Amino acid sequence: MIEFKNVSKRYGESKTAALAVDGISFTVPTGTLTTLLGPSGCGKTTTLRMIAGLESPTSGEIWMADKKGLPENVTHRAAHERNVSLVFQNYALFPHMNVLANVGYGLKMTGVSKSDAKSRAIEALKNVGLVGFDDRLPSELSGGQQQRVALARALVLEPAVLLFDEPLSNLDAQLRRAMREEIRNLQQRLKLTVAYVTHDLVEALAVSDHIVVMDHGVIAQMGTPQEVFEQPKSDYVKNFLGEAAMLRDDIDRFLKWQK
Repeated sequence: MIEFKNVSKRYGESKTAALAVDGISFTVPTGTLTTLLGPSGCGKTTTLRMIAGLESPTSGEIWMADKKGLPENVTHRAAHERNVSLVFQNYALFPHMNVLANVGYGLKMTGVSKSDAKSRAIEALKNVGLVGFDDRLPSELSGGQQQRVALARALVLEPAVLLFDEPLSNLDAQLRRAMREEIRNLQQRLKLTVAYVTHDLVEALAVSDHIVVMDHGVIAQMGTPQEVFEQPKSDYVKNFLGEAAMLRDDIDRFLKWQK
């Protein structure tokens, strides 16, 4: 569904400007969830923004499947020309609109009739477990409920690709655990193609089919959650995983569940 071919991104006109992303290549297969994992400044959010069309590569190519499932070069396509939806870290809900209006906003902007937009928005809210929340304002919702509204707003557009940028970072630990399970279950139930950005190793292990570990704009390692965690291929990956040692019990339980 998504393929990066030797993609680089440099901010600034000078050829000596630092590369935020340096010649990376990877794929996100259709119907799977691939996580871009790493600390702040590693290039993962820049990579996600290039998938979304919010940033243009300095070099390389980005390919996605078209509506017929055939590969299409979208390197220079604008964001509105790509069939993708992005769930932001801060949710970006309109505070003056109720839940139903927030979810249906994108449909309204694309010319969908008011009745169709309403029925699709209600169905999207059902998918994320928010039946009966139509008339509430964002200020009347918990953080987890706001996150679900943002997810419903992305899903209602029926995107080919769903993008998450640190979606759980504003939630407390208990709610993060519940929401990552919901995201994973929803992705599998609806067979969504997802690219997911996080700096949290446990979160990545919990939601991913594939993990891409990034280090200063390059890919340090790619593989399944088990491969990355059990067979780190560099000191950088070992050290990054080591920072999560205190969470080892959670990780071990997850790996046993996966098997």
